[in-house]
Amino acid sequence: MIHNGKIGYKRDEFRKIFQIYSTFVYKGLFKDFSFAEIDGRYYISFREEAGKTPLITIEKKKLSADRALFIATTPSSNGQPQEIVRSEKIDSFVTQLREKIEKIQESRKDGKVVNLR
Repeated sequence: MIHNGKIGYKRDEFRKIFQIYSTFVYKGLFKDFSFAEIDGRYYISFREEAGKTPLITIEKKKLSADRALFIATTPSSNGQPQEIVRSEKIDSFVTQLREKIEKIQESRKDGKVVNLR
């Protein structure tokens, strides 16, 4: 959805992203979900606890009138955002994102630090 040069999430895109969030709420990883709009850029964030730094942040960037890029980041060891998934296709994006989040959850169970690149 585009309004005044801004780009938002289509219903199907949001549904697919929210389904991942819901799955990992059920598995105990996430407990908070938020939206942010900063300078016409839209972000969805998944948090382990309300008020904490997001574990996953998803941005949808406008590439052209009919193309967009989905980017997911997670904080690196120095706190800076580290890109973990990038795709123009929502189905590919959510498949890759689910795999990365599963790695995060497994690493936390095992007490390991995982390289998500």
